[in-house]
Amino acid sequence: MGACSNLGTVTDTPPSSWHIGEGIRNAERFFRVLPQLFPDATLFIAEGSSISNEVGTFYRRHAPPDPTRPADLSALTMAPRYLCACTPEFFLELARLAAKTPRLYSGARQLIYWHDAFANDLILSPELPEATVAALAKKFGVRHRRARAG
Repeated sequence: MGACSNLGTVTDTPPSSWHIGEGIRNAERFFRVLPQLFPDATLFIAEGSSISNEVGTFYRRHAPPDPTRPADLSALTMAPRYLCACTPEFFLELARLAAKTPRLYSGARQLIYWHDAFANDLILSPELPEATVAALAKKFGVRHRRARAG
């Protein structure tokens, strides 16, 4: 598998974002659940310094036909970055690979910010309805909460 688990610092997360507590450890199950809870997601971004050749090939195979970069995504990166189209086939294969560094978008709006995947809180867009956040947390038996503003 081999993906570096560092997406950046927590400073790029929006204030009042949703947090789901540590405890999501089953990557295969997580990636099977994502398309059910985020059916409108359009773009998945993986970034890491030690992504295996197998996973890199997989990500390249699922590149979107229109690789438009979200405006808030810096063009500068120290590690390889892969943009992938969110399709049912992509998530099924991703679940099998159990990759570790997701970013999920709906259009230009980032839905999930996940730093050090599977080790820290899962951070979700403050614009998501609590019902969606709660459904994800419940699937993994963990709590969710709103981040404290600045």
